[in-house]
Amino acid sequence: MKLVVDLSALWASVKQMGAEATDFILTVRPSGALQLDTDLSSSGGIDIALEDIDTDDGVLSYQGRQILLFIPDQGRKIDEVLIDPMNGRRYHVADCQTLNDMKQKKRFERYKATNNLQGMFQVYGTSYVTGESVEGEAALKVCMNCLKFLNYKGYKSNASASKKIHTSFDIAQFLSHYSTMFSAMPERANFIEKGGYADNWAEVSAAYRQSKAYSCEQCRVDLSSNKQLLHAHHINGNKQDNRDQNLMALCIDCHRKQPMHDYMRVKHKDMTLINKLRREQSLLNNEDWVSALAMADTSIHGGLLHYQKQGYKAPIVGYELVNDLGSVVAELEAAWPETHIGIAVSHKTKEAITDKKWQVMTVGELLTVVNKR
Repeated sequence: MKLVVDLSALWASVKQMGAEATDFILTVRPSGALQLDTDLSSSGGIDIALEDIDTDDGVLSYQGRQILLFIPDQGRKIDEVLIDPMNGRRYHVADCQTLNDMKQKKRFERYKATNNLQGMFQVYGTSYVTGESVEGEAALKVCMNCLKFLNYKGYKSNASASKKIHTSFDIAQFLSHYSTMFSAMPERANFIEKGGYADNWAEVSAAYRQSKAYSCEQCRVDLSSNKQLLHAHHINGNKQDNRDQNLMALCIDCHRKQPMHDYMRVKHKDMTLINKLRREQSLLNNEDWVSALAMADTSIHGGLLHYQKQGYKAPIVGYELVNDLGSVVAELEAAWPETHIGIAVSHKTKEAITDKKWQVMTVGELLTVVNKR
C-alpha cells in the first residue's frame, strides 16, 4: 500500500520562520542524545558529576553542549527567592573562582546543569514561615565572578559598564555569544515561535533580502552564493512590523550581534565561511579595534577587549596561516602576525599548526591570559 504523507503544515511553519531550502547531510542522532537535549532544555536540568564537566574553554560544557550550573536547594530562603530571585543563589556560566571554591569544599554535588533559554530554574526549599517544603520556578541571577572571568561584553575591562552588563544579562544572548564553540545547541525554532512572525514573513524576508542583492547591510559581505547565511532583521524587535524602514539585511554573524536579537546559533564553519568571504571581498583590511570587534567571532571578544584595554594593536580577523609552500594550513579567528600570536576557537585548528614560531591560543588559554594576576 502506498503511504501518502501531507507535509504542507510543516512547510508552512518553515516558511513562516523565513528559512530557505539548502543542501544537507542527514545524520542520525542517538536516542540518548535526543533525551539529553530534552532534559537539559528543561528548567529542572539534570544531575551531573564534577568529572563530567568540561571547563577547558572557560565556559561550561557537557558532551559538547554548553551548560549553566545552578543550585536548586534554596534552603530557608525559598519564600524570598520565589518573590524576588535577587535573593537566590547565583547560577554559573564559567569556571569562575566561586565555582572553584565550591569544588574545593566538595559542595559541587549540589548543582544541576541546564541550558534552558527562558531563564527559569526549578528551585525548592523549606519555608521559613510554615516549615513545609516549597517548590517553584525562579529567574535566578547569573554569578558576577563568571562574567568577570569571561570578561563577557567587557565586564572586567570596563568597570563602568559592569553593573548594566550584569542586570541586563540574557541567557539566550549568552549562549548565542559562544555558539561557535559547541557541536550541539538548543533548537532556535522552539524559542522563536513565541516571537509572533507574520504569516507572510517568508515572502517579506525573501523579497527584502533580494532587494539588497543578498548583501549584509552592516559588514557588506556578499552572500548571494550562500543566501541561507543572510537574515532579515527587525530593528525594533517587533516581528510583526515588516515595514522596509524596520528591516535590515544582516549576515548571521552581524544579526546575532544586534542588541534586539533573540537566541541565534552560529556554527563555527559558517563563521569561518563568512570571514573567508569578507576577506576575499576586501572587507577585512581595516586593523582598527572597532572593525576588529565588529568582524570577530564573539567567542573571543572577552580576550580581545582585554588586549584593547592593555593598549595592544588590533589583530587581523580571519587570518589565513600559510606554510612555506603557500598553502593555507589554518584559519585563525584573529592574529597578530608580527608577533606570531593567534587565537583559534577550534582545537583542531591549533593542532594543525606545526610552525614553532607561532603561539596559538584556544579560547580557554586566552581567558587564562585575561585572568592572570
